[in-house]
Amino acid sequence: MSVTDTAPVRRVTVRTSVRTRSIWLWQLSLAAVVITLALSILVLKPDALRALSTAIGVVTTLALTVIALVIPWDRIGRGGAAVLPFADIIAIGMIGYGEDLHTGYLWVFPLAWFASHYRRAWLAAALSLVAAIVVVDALTHDVGPSALLHIVLLLISLTFISITIYNSANRSRAFTRLLRRQSARSEATLERVRAQERRVNQVLNALESGIARVDRDGRLLGLNDAYISLYGLDPRDTSRPGSSVEYDAREGTALRENDRPAVRAARGELFSDEQLWLFDAEGRWHVVSASTRELVHAPSEPETTLLVVRDVTDAVEAESARRTLATTVTHELANPLTAIVGYTDLLLEDDLPARSRDRLELIEAAAERMERLIAEVLRAGGRDETVREPRRRIDARSLVAATTESFMPAAAAGDVRLTLRPGLETPIDADAFRMRQVFDNLVSNAVKYTPRAGRVTVTVQPQGADAVITIADTGIGIGEQDMPHIFDDYFRAETARDAGVPGTGLGMGISRSIVEQHGGTLEVDSRAGAGTTLTIRLPLATPQEN
Repeated sequence: MSVTDTAPVRRVTVRTSVRTRSIWLWQLSLAAVVITLALSILVLKPDALRALSTAIGVVTTLALTVIALVIPWDRIGRGGAAVLPFADIIAIGMIGYGEDLHTGYLWVFPLAWFASHYRRAWLAAALSLVAAIVVVDALTHDVGPSALLHIVLLLISLTFISITIYNSANRSRAFTRLLRRQSARSEATLERVRAQERRVNQVLNALESGIARVDRDGRLLGLNDAYISLYGLDPRDTSRPGSSVEYDAREGTALRENDRPAVRAARGELFSDEQLWLFDAEGRWHVVSASTRELVHAPSEPETTLLVVRDVTDAVEAESARRTLATTVTHELANPLTAIVGYTDLLLEDDLPARSRDRLELIEAAAERMERLIAEVLRAGGRDETVREPRRRIDARSLVAATTESFMPAAAAGDVRLTLRPGLETPIDADAFRMRQVFDNLVSNAVKYTPRAGRVTVTVQPQGADAVITIADTGIGIGEQDMPHIFDDYFRAETARDAGVPGTGLGMGISRSIVEQHGGTLEVDSRAGAGTTLTIRLPLATPQEN
């Protein structure tokens, strides 16, 4: 069996240029009119065709038409192409030669050609050639007054028509150039808009949050990759339902159609950080936070709402683990603290020296405060929120004095001079337990991070409408680069890490939170190696009526 290779047949398409088609159109129109005229003469006035000049003129016109159809005009310049209308003018002159130029109006075709495509000089040359043919005809034939008037009227009409066409063509060309410039500018603007749209899409696709615009008909517009992936949509047709299903809770009930975030966004509802559960096609659960924002739109554009969904599964699981850890740790700490408080009570029942009794009472008070903190954490279930106690009027000096007294032994052990400078009475409305926690945290840090032979000075005094408590030390200080982060959870300054002093990095953030809950502020002024000054400002209590 033999195999014969057959070469593919290529279809060649010949395309003509605009210039070639224009030449064909002018010449074929003239040829059609000449043929119609010749047939009319043959029927109405057959003797006219016996004139040699008329026959030569008709044949020449037809021959020029055939030549126009075969010449490759794209390879010929404008000057070469002008030969054809000039030859047409001569052929038309031969058709009407000796007949008072009754067919002279056929010159409109070549003259209109020059007026439409050539400059003024070419048009003047064409009109001059027409005038020369007219003069030659008048001189070689006996022309009466009526025929002469006809010739003059013909020249005037042809000149007027040529000038009118020339001006119209110039205006058309100018308008075409204007349209081209405007089209080029519009195209450039459109390309810039497209480039900007591509950049915006790249930015949106780089985001981890899912983003979509929802119109009032519920259509999802402008989806980014994160939204498509999260909801399991088909990138080729995002109008089809996704493979992920929304639930009100993990293994709960699927959301009704009207409760789905996209449907609510289509109604124009505005909501923020509403959580729901998403079950994807791979059998995984996701916690999703959904929010909507109103979008500005032009009068001609449809109303749309921006829908933003974030996968917060990792954050929720981390928070749950943190709460579990906090609850477990605090629960385990409660047992040894109970033993400490119990045995301290037993020791206080014995006959002890006054100095020993004072120290045991400080231990008992500190242990009881720790028990209360643990109890509040357990009651809050490991959450950041703590159980708020009623506030009462207290003198800030007494709280600060109690804190200073409890840290005197630690300061003495580290050869740090701890000094309290109480001023005038400084009443505040506060949760005494919480404010004591703040003072303990800050004084403890000051003593802990101050080297031997250093000083810690605590001052309490009213200033205007504020109670001002300052804790100034000559310790290791905080570097400038660490100052913006000192209130961040678990953050420890570089100077603290280098000193090798243990710590959790939580005390400053907790203290500021408590102070702000009391309507106050906590300010820090520090430099590495030059000590730290902490300033607490709290509103003074209003005077009580008798």
